[in-house]
Amino acid sequence: TGMITYKAQSPDEAALVQAAADVGFIFRGREREILRLQTPFLDHLEEYELLNILDFTSARKRMSVIVRKLEEGDGRIFLLCKGADNVIFDRLKPSSGNEQLKAKTGEDLDLFASEGLRTLRLAYKVLPGELLFVLFTETLANIRTEDEYNAWADRYHDATVALEDRDDKIEAVSNEIEQNLRLLGATAIEDKLQDGVPEAIADLKHAGIKVWVATGDKLETAIAIGHSTNLIEPQSNVIIVRGGTYGTTKSAYNQLSDAVERFFPESGIMDSPLVHPPEDDKASQHRSDRFSLRRMPTGASSLVGSRNGERPGGFVLVIDGVALEHAMEEEFTKELLLQLGILCEAVICCRVSPKQKAQIVRLVKDGIDVVTLAIGDGANDVSMIQAADVGVGISGEEGLQAVNSSDYAIAQFRFLTRLLFVHGHWSYARNGNMIVNFFYKNIVCIGVLWWFQIYCAWSSTYVFEYTYLLFWNVFWSLAPVIAIGLFDRIIDDDILMTLPELYRYGRERRHFGIKRFAIYMLDGIMQSAIIFFIIYYTYNTTSAVKHGWGVYQFEMGTTIVVATAIVVNLVNGLNTAAWTGWVFFSVSIGIILIWLYTAIYPEISPGWFVTDAYGDNRFTFPSAYFWFGIILVVLLSILPRYVLKSYKFIYLPNDIDILRSLRSIDPKHDIAHDPAIMGNLQRGGVEELDDDRLTMTETRQSEEGRTSIPARRSFQGRPSYQGVRPSADAGLSRANPSQVDMSTGRE
Repeated sequence: TGMITYKAQSPDEAALVQAAADVGFIFRGREREILRLQTPFLDHLEEYELLNILDFTSARKRMSVIVRKLEEGDGRIFLLCKGADNVIFDRLKPSSGNEQLKAKTGEDLDLFASEGLRTLRLAYKVLPGELLFVLFTETLANIRTEDEYNAWADRYHDATVALEDRDDKIEAVSNEIEQNLRLLGATAIEDKLQDGVPEAIADLKHAGIKVWVATGDKLETAIAIGHSTNLIEPQSNVIIVRGGTYGTTKSAYNQLSDAVERFFPESGIMDSPLVHPPEDDKASQHRSDRFSLRRMPTGASSLVGSRNGERPGGFVLVIDGVALEHAMEEEFTKELLLQLGILCEAVICCRVSPKQKAQIVRLVKDGIDVVTLAIGDGANDVSMIQAADVGVGISGEEGLQAVNSSDYAIAQFRFLTRLLFVHGHWSYARNGNMIVNFFYKNIVCIGVLWWFQIYCAWSSTYVFEYTYLLFWNVFWSLAPVIAIGLFDRIIDDDILMTLPELYRYGRERRHFGIKRFAIYMLDGIMQSAIIFFIIYYTYNTTSAVKHGWGVYQFEMGTTIVVATAIVVNLVNGLNTAAWTGWVFFSVSIGIILIWLYTAIYPEISPGWFVTDAYGDNRFTFPSAYFWFGIILVVLLSILPRYVLKSYKFIYLPNDIDILRSLRSIDPKHDIAHDPAIMGNLQRGGVEELDDDRLTMTETRQSEEGRTSIPARRSFQGRPSYQGVRPSADAGLSRANPSQVDMSTGRE
């Protein structure tokens, strides 16, 4: 079709090349090191030789290429550079033209960033400088250019092959040539959100998950994205912290401490010695030098809106990379940042490097001992994903580096909610239920063996034939716990997705803990006592057969082991929430196998091999003690657990019990639009907040447009997701809550 399709390392680069082609500057391809460009001013293709590529790194925050123009009489060498605004501006050549263009470009960048666009600065220079073409003839200038470039290229080559400190040497040599640039302008790319991102963020907040965003975008862009993703709600208050070194009036520490004292004066954070500098004299000097917190009109209001600090919503902390860098270098500032972040509903970190993303994850994970999840889609998210307890990679336009380094891979950000609310919740409930049931079934078996030691002089004699014990964890009792671990569903997936608040049962560790484990162990001990003593004293009183012969030990032991296997399988089934065909099979297979084994194994003749159980079935099956003993102990063992579960379900149900009952009675009931359910779920108490989970997210965007989240559920019943310290909603007073931009002390 003659249509050109561009492929690039990142979607941003592809968009820039395509935009240039749309206005007539068409990249026609590359043959080895020769680049061909079609422009609207010439009727032939321009050719350039690619000399060097100075790659982008998180430390450099820029990328440059060096090319030579291949045209007769014009062999100029150009350096073309793109990067972040602060990096490019610092490398511009001082001149009145640059300053004017820089001021105008800065205004445009702020406008673009406030609309959520991703921005880049473009600059260039002719090597070694444009004055050469004025002072010398064209031929001499080209010779001079070649000589100076070749000298630099030799140094760059030596740096790239250095065996020690290669990265530092490459950076130093690259920095030599990336100076005295001339500003070309800026680009702005609309980086649209994926489908469902605002709804996913809202659901994560409803579930009680703290969301921290780490992005490389500008502060204005990050705030705009926060609004579009519903991370910053219409009633939220925004605290902005811009960087500065400790000891200055606009230091990160000053801004953070001022924010705490203004917005959370009763939190008690500033009473801790961990958030103060170790030197008392410097601490006092710091307090005296702190800038006056006063209301002054400034452009910051355009970022946060009117009445910021007075809105009924919570607080969102926005901190830039420079402030974060200083905070991570100072232990007291790092602790202060963590405590303030806990009090805020969300934290947005902008202009951060991949290293800083990992530092943020470790700060939260180690600082408050929570489980962290990091999600990202690009190579710059790898360190963050690897630092978190759980890493999730998004496969998309940014490549597969994040996916290859993660624990789980998803196609879009919105799928994170199903991964957490459904598969995560199910997995946690399954594993917790499987573990306690596995230990329970073994406690019952070992308990029966232990009780018999009282009557065999502690000789370690088995109460039943040894092969029954040998096959206990292979055939008799293994299948139900496997079924629980694979097929159990505590509640249907559509309910978990409709009501993210149910995720609190996982956050609060309801499905597994010391208390739950102890209950199962005590239940196992009690059931083993019921099984052993009832059957033991039944056989120990009178003869079990009509001819009056004495009772053989394994006649009693067979009754005990068959009853024990039936009890543990039925109890495991009773503890299963979802009865499917596989669960029926798993619960019944162990019972069927032990009955078949009890009927067939004693029939094996000593001519084949000698067994202690030979002929045992001739005594047990005709015996009333065998049949009535099994029925009696099975009922008595299961009865207490059945009664307690029924009582809890009827008189003390939790949200999950109620919803399961509703689903079983009316499978077609519309839970999402039931006013009796939405907004009236049980809330998590303050004493349970130390189990809050935190999610570190790198919010990325792609082809779909931004949408605002609909008000599809009430907030009044959502569980609290504040941190371990009291929150603003817990009655913390705010003095003069109009402080916004902590770097300027202005609203």
